[in-house]
Amino acid sequence: MWQSDGTAWLAATAEYSPPDGSVIGWRFSVAPDGAAGESPGGDLPSFQTVCGKDAAASGHKRVVVAVDFGDGDADAYPGEQPPGQGVLKCVAGTENATAAQLLASAAKVRVNAQGAVLAVSGYPSREKGGTELTAAATATGAGSGMPITLIAVGAGAAALLASGAVVATRRRSRARAGVGR
Repeated sequence: MWQSDGTAWLAATAEYSPPDGSVIGWRFSVAPDGAAGESPGGDLPSFQTVCGKDAAASGHKRVVVAVDFGDGDADAYPGEQPPGQGVLKCVAGTENATAAQLLASAAKVRVNAQGAVLAVSGYPSREKGGTELTAAATATGAGSGMPITLIAVGAGAAALLASGAVVATRRRSRARAGVGR
């Protein structure tokens, strides 16, 4: 796992919690020559180019996630081919989301019991076991950070209670009108 300082990739861990506006990178290499420690290839992504200028929601952060799957000839297990294209995505998560959780917001991630990333988007497929990592919680809803589903359920429950009150009132009115005759 790598963290960009804007000019170079610096080593970091999957447990690291990058701040808002960060660029993190992952490179996968299983080369026998020890190239597994290489930083992602290509140009360093720009936070502004990938995420834009909008601010993160209150209590959340936005981070650029870059994944380089390496070269199929030099970096992959014999007979295995990495995904054709890497990942470059702006993801959002809570302020305390780890680099691995933010990665899981950009792609499917499996980790081992110690939290080390085993595979991203099913690659390398030879890496078996582990569990799927849950993506970082994101901000949704209108300004308050409250999930839209929760708002909709609350509004539906209020409407149901209101209609029940109307029906009960009508029944009582009818019952009283029938008793007084």
